[in-house]
Amino acid sequence: MNFRTLIFALAAVVAVDTTAQVTVKRYSVDGSTSSNSANTTRNRNRMISRYPTAVKFNVTPFFSGHYPISVEQRLSPYFTVEAGLGLTLHNTIDAFVDEAIMWSSNSFYTADSRVRPGSSQTLNLKVFPGGDSYDDGFYLGAFIQNRRYNKVFDGVNGPIASFKQNFDQGIMMGYHIRSSDRFLVDLSFGVSNRFVNYPIVGTTYTIDPNTGQELYLAYIDETQDSRYQNIGIFMGLKVGYLMGSGR
Repeated sequence: MNFRTLIFALAAVVAVDTTAQVTVKRYSVDGSTSSNSANTTRNRNRMISRYPTAVKFNVTPFFSGHYPISVEQRLSPYFTVEAGLGLTLHNTIDAFVDEAIMWSSNSFYTADSRVRPGSSQTLNLKVFPGGDSYDDGFYLGAFIQNRRYNKVFDGVNGPIASFKQNFDQGIMMGYHIRSSDRFLVDLSFGVSNRFVNYPIVGTTYTIDPNTGQELYLAYIDETQDSRYQNIGIFMGLKVGYLMGSGR
């Protein structure tokens, strides 16, 4: 066997061995590859379990003057629990409905006022029938939420404070999208039984004795019942950052 024949034989052996080791690369949460689907599934489940906590911000309630931040905990592939707090300011959507559609007698949105920051609290439970929480998975859930909007008005005897409070008990459905190793997108839609409570704010006309100017001052009308119940509709687009052990 001459030298050229020996080189050709060695090259053929290397080519056959290399071809035998070629595998199909598949995406996993950590960006790694595996030689078969079982390894890929194990790697993906391990990476999902590595980051069991998601810190999330809901983008959709911006125009309702609500800025909520929540923390979701993955209890198992089938269950998560989420709790959140939020800041409330001026509810633009509710003001439009109150003034343009319902023609409410409440002057909460029409009287001159100053917005005072309020707060919100949220708690929900989610069930993933496919066992794919924090992955690309569909879920059903139940939630409660409390929101309180505060304002300060110029009253007859000085500043007066009032509020509008919404308490919701509802059900929802949604979808988790695992966009990358550390980022999660949560899309949701829900309906609720909503309890609304607020004091009726009225206005009275007077004239300033010193300047002669017309003044419209607010007061709380305690003669009217301002509690009612209706249906609430929720849509959510939450962006979450995953945290965990990092092992």
